[in-house]
Amino acid sequence: MTTKNQMAQKFSFGYQLITWDFGPLSRLEHGLAEVAAQGFGYFELLLGDTLGSDFARRWLTLGPITEPEVISDSQIFRRLELVAGAQGAHGIRPSSVYADGEWTNELLWPTEFAKVKVLTRFLQGCGATILATGGGPHHQEHAAQAAPSYQGFAAKLHEIGAFTASCGVRTVYHPHLDTFVETREQLDRLMDVLDTGLVGLCIDPAHFQVKREDPVDIFRTYASAIDYVHLKNCTADESTVSGYDRYLAFSELGTGIIDIKGIAAALLAANYEGIVTVELDYSDTPDESCARSAAYIRDVLGLELVVE
Repeated sequence: MTTKNQMAQKFSFGYQLITWDFGPLSRLEHGLAEVAAQGFGYFELLLGDTLGSDFARRWLTLGPITEPEVISDSQIFRRLELVAGAQGAHGIRPSSVYADGEWTNELLWPTEFAKVKVLTRFLQGCGATILATGGGPHHQEHAAQAAPSYQGFAAKLHEIGAFTASCGVRTVYHPHLDTFVETREQLDRLMDVLDTGLVGLCIDPAHFQVKREDPVDIFRTYASAIDYVHLKNCTADESTVSGYDRYLAFSELGTGIIDIKGIAAALLAANYEGIVTVELDYSDTPDESCARSAAYIRDVLGLELVVE
């Protein structure tokens, strides 16, 4: 599609199921049907594994920390079956499954890498071409250290990326609040040592906006390395919110302080051909949030949800 004063749109939109990912699996199934009904062609799901949940519990400031949750294999099987069966049931395809890890903890690495290998083969079988990863060591552990910390972290990402590439799946790293890369300065240091032939970026503008960075400039600067996008807005930054309230400041498209139009323009100018996954970490009205974001994309940005 070409709209006035725009280059041709080459990217499609997906939607993250996280806003329905509380309670029974039937909520996720309902969310998947709603995403498809709104016209999105792709969806993303959190893996929901014990390793990833424990990482979030220990490192992310997501409110009061409870005891570690033990996730059964039957829960994982049912979640992955939802992903595998989505195209047949709803005509919508997975763009990725999101998986966290520390990656540099040698005690956890063998299990984390095994998780990557199994998940990659699963994504390959579903026809998905992206493995979205976040995490890394906690930002406070390495904030004062020099380049070797970044080199060691990049080396682990390279191992992941080399394996996924052998299966036709591209690894992308998501800078994220409370993790190894959460500021522009940290992203720049990582990019100095990251082999983008093996690992690309997944940029979420809200995380950088909360850190009082310029997300539009990040999209422009690293356009050639961005292979996947998480897109949402936010209503505040760290000058007014802290802790868990930073995550609660994330907001729907059509609200907030981020220049979403500027980001869309940057993606169009870069001839971006990947998937833009709309994400909102929490909503009391997930169906309505999904519908409003779809309407914003169509009516305000003038873009199509699916480009063939």
